[in-house]
Amino acid sequence: MSIANSAMPDARRSERRRTRFQLTPLLDLLLIIVFAQFLDVRQTSQDQAMTLARQSEKLTDRYARLSAELEGQRQALRQEQSSLRAARDAARADRDLAVATAQMEAARLREATEQIQAALKLDDETVASFGIAGGETSAQDIDAAVDAALRLSQADSATLLRFMVSHGELLKRADVWNVHASDRGEIRLMAGDQTQRIRLESVSQRERTDEVVERLFAAYKQLEQPDGLVVVLVSFSPRSVAGVYQPLVDAVPETLRRLRVDLPETRFEYSVLGTTPDPVNLSTRGPSTTPSD
Repeated sequence: MSIANSAMPDARRSERRRTRFQLTPLLDLLLIIVFAQFLDVRQTSQDQAMTLARQSEKLTDRYARLSAELEGQRQALRQEQSSLRAARDAARADRDLAVATAQMEAARLREATEQIQAALKLDDETVASFGIAGGETSAQDIDAAVDAALRLSQADSATLLRFMVSHGELLKRADVWNVHASDRGEIRLMAGDQTQRIRLESVSQRERTDEVVERLFAAYKQLEQPDGLVVVLVSFSPRSVAGVYQPLVDAVPETLRRLRVDLPETRFEYSVLGTTPDPVNLSTRGPSTTPSD
């Protein structure tokens, strides 16, 4: 019995040692797995940290770039506002100058009209019937008209007679064409006893100007061949709309250029009279004596 009893503890101790030896490799394997997971987690953390750092750097660069662009836009906006303010101030100054100039010209026109009226002893109704051509009348024209009226008012009968004769001789040697924009929306070309009527059909001002050039040139082709000098007087009714008279005024230089090219032996001159009533035929000439082509 004693021998059997003493053998049992030794067997248990041997079994415990075998169990301890069997667990040791498992613990080593577990430590290896845990260490490997630690290394993997640390590498993942480092990768994520580097990724976040790169993203942060990109965001910082983008923020700096956007900030610079925004600041540039702010500066451009401030410059544009400054330019707009300068343009507005310049426009106001030009407007004030234009208003002051127009007021001075209007006062000069009134003064000149009063001087001519007094010099020629014209009544108010006669003066009002001819209006004031303010748009195309220069200060030199006004002064010349006043001087001429004063000279005529102070001239003797012989001087007045010579003036009337020379005026009549001028009309005999020159064709006077009246081109007038009426208050009924039409343009009339009056040359001698012939009248050509034009109604504009275009919409824009530029197209209407080109149309006036073409229509006036076509109307000129229907007239008798003029003599060596043609004086074109351009006028428009006080109630004529800008869509009619402005294209007419703008078209006159180009129209005369085409006339000079088409008829180089004839001299063409023109004058814009501005607002006038319906013009009367100033020509006292009979039919043209110049042979036609």
